[in-house]
Amino acid sequence: MENEKKQQKKRATIRPLIITPIVFVLISMIVIAPTFSKVFGIMKNEVHDAQKTLKIDYNDISVDDEYFKACQKDGTEITRDGLNVCDKVATIECNNAAVGCDVYYGINRVSKRSGAGLSVKQGLFGEGKQIHVDGDVLTVFKALKYVNKGDVFTVKTATEEIQYTVTEITKGEEYGGNAQGEYLLLTTQSSTDAFEYQNKQKLMVVAELGEKEVS
Repeated sequence: MENEKKQQKKRATIRPLIITPIVFVLISMIVIAPTFSKVFGIMKNEVHDAQKTLKIDYNDISVDDEYFKACQKDGTEITRDGLNVCDKVATIECNNAAVGCDVYYGINRVSKRSGAGLSVKQGLFGEGKQIHVDGDVLTVFKALKYVNKGDVFTVKTATEEIQYTVTEITKGEEYGGNAQGEYLLLTTQSSTDAFEYQNKQKLMVVAELGEKEVS
């Protein structure tokens, strides 16, 4: 009888020890949860505001052909206002060398991982200006060195097919030739050496608008 009373007393002592922490945790959750939710909401809004003002990193973007496909479907020309960085603007290929790839808006590593990049500082196809397209010598422009004068590059935009005839092949840091009007300036590294990135020399292929005979 005495042992049973001792056991009951022991259980009565243990029960508060178990219940008290549980009650404390529950009360804490009731108090903290609304505060946490409010703080999280404020932080979320701050992050969204920051995303609107911070410069987009190339890890945040990828190549996209939705705008290109929409223009194809509607029969409308691609415009600078409608383009975002790394949007597809055309495909390009050469009739006499194994050069052929998609062209994306902006010369950057994202564009050049998937094709060639079109400079945002020069013209678009059909604008009557220099159109600068740059590709990697180890990938899409690996065969650019085999292009000859008189070869024809065919560009397919969303709405038309345009031919450009190669009239000049040179090397340098910047193009200083005589081509005028609308023409392609295709560039890549001048060699495949491992340290070529330190060299500003570029292989440059100039192709003028239209099919023409070149001596």
